[in-house]
Amino acid sequence: MNSYRAAALVVASVLMVLSASAASACSCGRSSAKDKFAEADLVVKGRMKLVTFGVEIPDPRSEGEAPRLTRGDFEVDKVLKGTFKGKTLSVYTGAGMGDCGRLGDFLNAAFYYHSDKFGIYEFGLSKTEFAGQTFYSTSICDYAKGPKDGQE
Repeated sequence: MNSYRAAALVVASVLMVLSASAASACSCGRSSAKDKFAEADLVVKGRMKLVTFGVEIPDPRSEGEAPRLTRGDFEVDKVLKGTFKGKTLSVYTGAGMGDCGRLGDFLNAAFYYHSDKFGIYEFGLSKTEFAGQTFYSTSICDYAKGPKDGQE
C-alpha cells in the first residue's frame, strides 16, 4: 500500500514540474540564422573557460531583487561582427527552464574547453549599458553556432 502512495506522489510531483516548465516556456518566434546574426550587437567565436551559476547583475527594469544569472568567461578567438578589443569577455544568460537561457550550451562549451572539435562556439550577443558598465548577454533566441552542427 505504501509503495502505491509513494508512486502516486512521485507521479504527481513530475506532472507538477512538467506543467510548470511548460507554462514558463520561452518563446522566440521564427528567424533564420542569418537574421539572428544580423540582429546581434556582437558575434564572437571562441571557447568558454569558466561558467559561474547564480551571479547577480543590476537590472534597471526590475525593482528590488536583481535576477540571478549564469556568467560565462568566454575566450575570444575572433570577432565575427561588431567591435571588441579584449581577449576574455563575460557573457550572461539565464538558466533555461523558461527564462530562455543557454546554460546547457555554456556548460557543454566549458566541459570541452580543450577540444578543437567540440570546444569552439559562436555566440550572438546583445549589449546593454547600465551604471557606466557594459554587459553582454545571449539567449536561445539569439544567434549561436555549436561545434557539432550549424544550429540556429
